[in-house]
Amino acid sequence: MSPSLLSRRLEELERYGIVETRPVNGGSWKEYALTPAGEALRPLVSTMAVWGQQWARDMELDDLDPAFLVWSMHTALNTELLPPGRTVIGFSFSGAPPDARHFWLVCEDGEVVMCLKDPGYEVDLKVRSDLRVFIETWRGFRDLRDEIRAQRIRVIGPARIRDHFPELLK
Repeated sequence: MSPSLLSRRLEELERYGIVETRPVNGGSWKEYALTPAGEALRPLVSTMAVWGQQWARDMELDDLDPAFLVWSMHTALNTELLPPGRTVIGFSFSGAPPDARHFWLVCEDGEVVMCLKDPGYEVDLKVRSDLRVFIETWRGFRDLRDEIRAQRIRVIGPARIRDHFPELLK
C-alpha cells in the first residue's frame, strides 16, 4: 500500500470512529490511536492475522507491503528492552517501491509511533534488508538471527540496542 493510500485508509478509519489522531509532543506531527471501538476490534483483527499466517497463499510481489510490515512491528515491539528516553529505529527496504522504502519507529516512555516520514530525530538503530527477506522473517519463514548472521538483514547501531533486536520484535 502506498503512503497516500495508507493515509486515505486512516482518514476513513478516523471518520468511522475506529482511530483518532493525536498531536505528537505538541508539534505538527500526529499519531493515530485506536478509539474504544477500535480496541474492541483488536482481538478480531489479531485472530484474522493468525489465521492468515497459517492459511494464506504464498506471497506475490503485490503482497509485499512495507508500511503494513512496519505497522505490525510497531504493535509488537518489546519496549521494556529499550534504554530510557527516546529510541528511534529506522528501516530501509530494498526491493520496495521508491516512495515506500524508509520507515521509522519512535519509541518513548513505552509508546511506539510509526512514522512514514523522517521524524527528525537521530536514528539509534538502522535496519536494512530486502523487503521480501524481512517479510518472510517477520512471518516466521526465516530465522531472524540466521538472517542477521548471514547479513541479509543488517542491524547497525550501539551494541546495547543492536544485540537485543531479535528480542525487541516479540
